[in-house]
Amino acid sequence: MNIDRLMNSGKSTRPEQGNKKSPGQKDPKKPATKTKSSLTNQDKTVMSTSVFIVCIFLMFWEGLKACQLPQDNCPPGATLTLASPGGGAVYSKCGDTINKSVAKETPQVKFQNVQPDSLYTLVMADPDAPFKDNPTQKYWLHWMVTNIKGSNLMDGNALGGDVVMAYIPPTPPKPEPGTTNPHRYMFYLLEQTDEPDTSLVNPEWRGKFRLDDFVINNGCQIVASFQYTTSF
Repeated sequence: MNIDRLMNSGKSTRPEQGNKKSPGQKDPKKPATKTKSSLTNQDKTVMSTSVFIVCIFLMFWEGLKACQLPQDNCPPGATLTLASPGGGAVYSKCGDTINKSVAKETPQVKFQNVQPDSLYTLVMADPDAPFKDNPTQKYWLHWMVTNIKGSNLMDGNALGGDVVMAYIPPTPPKPEPGTTNPHRYMFYLLEQTDEPDTSLVNPEWRGKFRLDDFVINNGCQIVASFQYTTSF
């Protein structure tokens, strides 16, 4: 008797189904796929930070647009009155050219449209140092007085405040032969909104004074200005 034939005849002739999956059945060999959210926590953090930075920038930009920054020429608006000590020669018109000998001594600075009990800061700076066509030392700080009472300004007594940088007269350098080197000398009066911030003033060097930053740091309240021009 063929034993192998008898043994084979006892086996089922149905196809093996051990590896066949029914519809919807998960493959046990493959890990289940996790459903990802559209934004991870890191994405949300980055987006929140970006929105915050944009908001801060827009707030700064709006404030900067509202801030009246210094101009190197006669700006529109109120004008200071300057006179030589003792009320002699008066610098009558913004932008006038004067003989530098007139400005040798500390001038009187008057302004009537002030609050008598308010405090003010006076700044004198040269935007053309050392040469107008190459002002590598812009701004040269000639004078700064803080905490000037409005009542003192009405009387022409700017020295009634705290002198941060002592006055030095105009000293434009000698121009090259065949050229001129007129310098503009700017005066700005700021109304103080808080204790004046003079951290940008370098008592050892007057050049490269960051006038725009100084004005921003001190409330952007330029209430009056003046300018004259003089040469070597």
